[in-house]
This record gives sequence, C-alpha cells and structure tokens, in this order.
Amino acid sequence: MANRFAAPRHVCLAVALLAFSLMAGARAEDAASPREPQPAATPSGPKSGGTGGHAAGTASPAEAEQHRLPPDSTTKQTLALPGRTLAFSATAGSIRLFDDKGEPQADIAYTAYQLDGADPATRPVTFLFNGGPGAASAYLQLGAAGPWRLSIDGDAAIPSASPDLEPNAETWLDFTDLVFIDPVGTGYSRFAASGEDVRKKFFSIDGDVSSIALTIRRWLENPTACCRPNISPAKVMAACADRRSSAICRSSRASG
Repeated sequence: MANRFAAPRHVCLAVALLAFSLMAGARAEDAASPREPQPAATPSGPKSGGTGGHAAGTASPAEAEQHRLPPDSTTKQTLALPGRTLAFSATAGSIRLFDDKGEPQADIAYTAYQLDGADPATRPVTFLFNGGPGAASAYLQLGAAGPWRLSIDGDAAIPSASPDLEPNAETWLDFTDLVFIDPVGTGYSRFAASGEDVRKKFFSIDGDVSSIALTIRRWLENPTACCRPNISPAKVMAACADRRSSAICRSSRASG
C-alpha cells in the first residue's frame, strides 16, 4: 500500500523551508552571540510589584510587544504510515519569559504535536531540545522524532535539492505527544530585552537550563496541556537540574 502525506505538497515545501530557515537563523545567532559562561540570575515567571523604571538594556513594554512573535497557530493533520493512520493537532507557538521584576526577557518558540482522541491524564508528553550551543530543535523534529522527515540521503543531501518532506514511520507520536523547543537564540526564539546582561544571563549553563525548565512548566500550565502527570525523568532531566523545576522533577519520579 502506498503511504503518502495527506496534506498538499505546497504545505510540505513550506514546512521544509521553515526547517532550513530555523537552521540558518540558529547559525547566524550563534555567530553574533558571545557564549561566555557567566554566573547570573536565571529568568523566572512574571511577578507583581515590579518597579516602574526600566533597567539598562531592558526593552520597554511597547518595544517588547512590537517584536513579539505571531499568535499561536494550530492546524489539524492526518498522516498515513505503515499499518496505521495518525490524526493529530500541530501547533506553532511561543512562550514569553520574564525576569523577577516582570520585565519581558525572551520569546521561546515551540512546535507541538498532540494525538487526537488521547486521554491527557494518561498520555505522556516528551519535550525535545537540541544541544549546541546554537542548535534549533528542527534537527530533532525533521531528522528523528517528528511526524515528518526531511530526506538528507543521496541526491537529497545536495544543497540545491528540492526540500521534500516524507512521512516518518519511526515518529514517536505513536506513544507520546511531542513538544520541540528552540532555546533563545535558535530557530525563531528571540530576546525581548536588549543589552549584554540579558544575553549573558541566558547564554550560561544555569540560565540555559532555567529557561528550558520554565518553558516546559509554562507549556504544562496551558489549558490545552492540562492533566499531564505522566512525565518520565529522561524527558526532563535537564529541567530537573534547576531548583525551580522541583515540582516537575517530583512528578517525574512519581510517574517514572
């Protein structure tokens, strides 16, 4: 039986071009950004009672809003694979991170795939983010675990080759929902604040771990992801290194 992606070909091409833009953006951001290991306060969620003034290098609310990523977008997809057909929702979205004063620091882009008809109370969710520095999650999404795969074998490895997507028979979506996260400075993720201080804060070991942990927590707090107790330790081991992710780690140990 022939297996083919149910969406039109132009959708495949658009997603493939998006993947290449994510990779190119990651390399450009990495080349322009210093990666000095600096101990600094890590980002946190918004809190009330912040001061009225803006610290040096902090964008005003109007400036931060002007450069905000587009609203989240969700589409319904159907994928024909050997022996089964997967129906799921695909969401391209972003999560804004704030400092302790409630000032916007960064917008973290993500792509989420959630299987239709599954019970969120028992359905696992896996968070995927690449190593690096400077690597977006597109490599994991279109090269390993996502519902579609970008062929890079044979003639397809040539830069001028047509970027055709094909169904990924080895996708993890059969047994877990997937959330691909781009750390700030990779993919479409970007800073909402300016200045070297905020860059050093995120481009450090503690800052990187903290921002990913907070992004995972914010996604889990979203109403579309409610009732998600089934998180295994391996999926959020980096998040567990952050003290502020202790609630996630406790849930992981309890369900692992």
